[in-house]
Amino acid sequence: MRRLLALSSLTAALAAVAPGAAGQTETPPTFGPGVVGVADSGFVVAGGVPLTSGPWGTDYITVSHALRVGAQFAVLRDRFPYAETRPVAACSSQAHGIDVLILRALTHPNSPVIEWGDPAALRPGDEFYGFPRREIHPAPVKYRFVHMNYLEWSQLDRNRVSHQWHNTLVALGTSRPGFSGSPWVADGKVFGLHKGSTRLPGRPEHQLGESAVRIQQCLRDLGYEHLIPQN
Repeated sequence: MRRLLALSSLTAALAAVAPGAAGQTETPPTFGPGVVGVADSGFVVAGGVPLTSGPWGTDYITVSHALRVGAQFAVLRDRFPYAETRPVAACSSQAHGIDVLILRALTHPNSPVIEWGDPAALRPGDEFYGFPRREIHPAPVKYRFVHMNYLEWSQLDRNRVSHQWHNTLVALGTSRPGFSGSPWVADGKVFGLHKGSTRLPGRPEHQLGESAVRIQQCLRDLGYEHLIPQN
């Protein structure tokens, strides 16, 4: 991770913007609520997004597989102070078949939050963007939607695939360490959170994401709404 951070300025300097029509450059997409960096011991190890906010602070949602057990995490968010967090709720791969963690920052009150999209609205070939935190990668990354369910797409035997991968979204594109937890965004809505990558024999690398629909269902199962402060 230290090597990644040391190279971030060089990566930014070398990153090229794809040329558009008539010599114009493509305008990089933006994402209103913004992506946060989840930091461990001062180093960004994953991305995340603001889930819920009020006078009490903000809850951020990320994926837990990229985070050390027992560590204390902070969030880095543009135009907000550095904030220590505490875990509020989690959906585990073992118990829920999905991997997300909610971290609460009490020093980020009344902040913009995300709007979820429904992955069922995506069709194979649809383009969307992943938004990694800039300490990991300097610009959004374009993806092409492939399938709603990794298990069906891979055509692998269910017993050969860990339960945590059965219902993940599949997209064509690239990633690097630290992309985990970054939002997959189309039309300003979050359709999933980056989970990992896979490379099956004879196929290019594909990216896997936790589905927004499954995330919301797990939060309902946990009774997350009752964990949100009322003032």
